[in-house]
Amino acid sequence: MIAAAVLLVAQSAAATQASYQITTLKQEQARLSAEHDQLRAQLAADRAANRVATAAVQLGLSHPGRWQYVHATGSPIALGPRSASPGRPGVWDGVLAVLGAVTGRPLNSQPAH
Repeated sequence: MIAAAVLLVAQSAAATQASYQITTLKQEQARLSAEHDQLRAQLAADRAANRVATAAVQLGLSHPGRWQYVHATGSPIALGPRSASPGRPGVWDGVLAVLGAVTGRPLNSQPAH
């Protein structure tokens, strides 16, 4: 009877320890999964930036390492002014805003007065 009680206590202790190990492993898995997601997002952002830089260099712009960036700006188009010419598609103004942001010189689609 004492042997059965000792065996029951030992099994209970082993089950409790296994439960703690499972909880620890699940927490570690969640942490690693979050880190993996963050790294994938960073890789995607880096690849996108590299594609933009490569395309800009192919267009004859200076080396991307010499560009100035505005921290936390999601898009260079956001830096450009809104289209001041009614009836004209904003795409051209957006392209000029991007090129102006990349070159550091504002470009204007309006003729000089």
